Amino acid sequence: MLKSMVVKIPALVAVVAILTSARGPWAWASAGLVVSVAAFALLWPVFDVNSSVWAPTRSRARHPGPLVALTFDDGPDADFTPRVLEILEAKRVPAAFFVVGEHVRAHPELVERIASAGHVVANHTDRHATWFHFLLWGGARRELAACDAAIHAAIGKVPRLFRSPQGFKNPALGDVLRAMGFVTVGWRVRGLDAIERDADKIVRRIVSATGPGDVVQMHDGSTSFGLRDRRAMLDALPRVIDCLRDVGLEFVRLDRLLDVDPYR
Repeated sequence: MLKSMVVKIPALVAVVAILTSARGPWAWASAGLVVSVAAFALLWPVFDVNSSVWAPTRSRARHPGPLVALTFDDGPDADFTPRVLEILEAKRVPAAFFVVGEHVRAHPELVERIASAGHVVANHTDRHATWFHFLLWGGARRELAACDAAIHAAIGKVPRLFRSPQGFKNPALGDVLRAMGFVTVGWRVRGLDAIERDADKIVRRIVSATGPGDVVQMHDGSTSFGLRDRRAMLDALPRVIDCLRDVGLEFVRLDRLLDVDPYR
């Protein structure tokens, strides 16, 4: 949060100086411009998935080789997560699953199955709610801690990797992530499979955009936004794997790609 003061304090000083030294429409217009620029400077890093301004964020390997990592958000889902796991097992592909705490409590057996299959389980907040982005320190900490507790109850481990809903990160969340020791993960490539019904489009988006060292985001579950039906993703997934392998890319687990410990 202290980082935001680098923007807020100069903006406040500039506005006060303008309004105390001048009068009339020009002064108010100038003050409004300062406020607008400051607001953009504060909000741009919130909505930039891979910005490290408020929280250091990893979205690709620091020393890219021909490696990529698959990640899945919003699960576990009783209908679709088992089918994703079957595809990954058949294709011998490791992945990372950013799970939602309330879904973990509903289906702890699926999270145990994810971990037993050798995949990483990571924190994606407890409820994946829109209002999460408006929480300050206490609320954000409770959301992350509740998801941690659900994961720990399911697999006996506490995750170190975190991805925020929609990838948004405000200054207060950045403080909490640092204090709790999380590594924040974004993505370089996504197929928009949360809202896309056409598997061919999902495949084209991912394959055309993926390069060495990239983190790829897909969805095995659903929340209040997007489609409940993940059949297009299931159709696209094996084709994505085959196409990326055909261009010489190798799938590795997210923690290996980023060279971080996945659990505390």
